[in-house]
Amino acid sequence: MNDLTVVYYTSNQEQESFEKKVREKLLNVIGNLPLISVSHKPIDFGKNICIGEQVPSNAILYRQLLIGCQAAETPFVINAEADFLYCPEYFSFLPSSPDKIYRYSNIRVMYKYHYGFFQKDYSEGAQIAGREYLISILKDYEKYTQVDESPHFRRLNPYRHLPFELYGDKNKACVTFKTGDSLHKYIKVGRQKSLPELPYWGTAENLRKEMFGTL
Repeated sequence: MNDLTVVYYTSNQEQESFEKKVREKLLNVIGNLPLISVSHKPIDFGKNICIGEQVPSNAILYRQLLIGCQAAETPFVINAEADFLYCPEYFSFLPSSPDKIYRYSNIRVMYKYHYGFFQKDYSEGAQIAGREYLISILKDYEKYTQVDESPHFRRLNPYRHLPFELYGDKNKACVTFKTGDSLHKYIKVGRQKSLPELPYWGTAENLRKEMFGTL
């Protein structure tokens, strides 16, 4: 796995007690993979690149990811976000093509004020790509540094028309949280009933208490 670098990006909008737990759990599963963090505030986390405090936007998020990719030295990069918990299986896959995007296929969503795990098909927060390929995709977003309130700008999505391949373990999920503090406060989930418990993570009630305390 010497071909893979973890790129962690954050706008530092989540409660620090919560994001600290996210970072601790991330360190527990990435092993010896190199880690680059790109943040709005300085953090002691791998090789940190601080861009300064800015109003969060899609364009700035993609620029942060671009900065992390440019700082990496491995053929592939793997995304890590500040509101995501990752299972070890997410990091154990090495793609065969440097010119393709790969996304983890088992994603569950947990809301801060709801006990269940909702199903989601995939997420750009759980993604592996060839470093040079991803840089070529994100380069157009380097010019966007300010927030534009137009609907077009808010919907910026460099992956909109790009194919991707799914991988993953059907019994091990990556969990993304919706706390109300992140850039995207709402998310589309599947119609299936939420699950009260997941393999590896345990019950939603206990995970919720662990991450947020008693609410």
